[in-house]
Amino acid sequence: MLKNRTFVIGLGVGIIIGALLLELMYIGEKSEDRLARLGEDPTSEQKLYTQEEVDALLAAQEDSAEISNEVNKSPEEDATDSPAKANVQPAAPTSTPKPAVPTAKPVSVKKVLRIEHGSNLTSTASLLEKSGIIDDKTAFVNQMKKDKKLVRAGYFLFHENMTIKEAITIVTSKPLSKAEADAFESS
Repeated sequence: MLKNRTFVIGLGVGIIIGALLLELMYIGEKSEDRLARLGEDPTSEQKLYTQEEVDALLAAQEDSAEISNEVNKSPEEDATDSPAKANVQPAAPTSTPKPAVPTAKPVSVKKVLRIEHGSNLTSTASLLEKSGIIDDKTAFVNQMKKDKKLVRAGYFLFHENMTIKEAITIVTSKPLSKAEADAFESS
């Protein structure tokens, strides 16, 4: 009887110690996740896009809408639009004509690039340089290493001749979905 009693007590103590160790491992994993998210913005999980990405997408949609309107416009519409515009516009003073000031900033070419899963920092910098996004890949690599940031895989929206900081912000932010990238490329 004593022999069985010692076995049962040992088994019970072993189960309790095992459960405590399992709970400690679970708590350790949760705290590791919290520490990993410590430097992140707590509201970043709620945002789908950064403000720069939203502005870039809106500008691209406006550009594509303007281009499609110009392409779809027929010469007959141009003829009917010009007299109406002439009637609406007031007559300009004839004394001193004002020089035309360009109000629109030059449109930069926007590109969607895909950074493959498993791409390292130098291959990403080479891709950005070949695409005309950045001018100096070594400066990009050095700045990424200095900031201790990692490149994310996925589709990203860029414009030509970006600054290194802008490119880093985009490459380390949340990528576009495949559907969003396809929609932008088709427009």
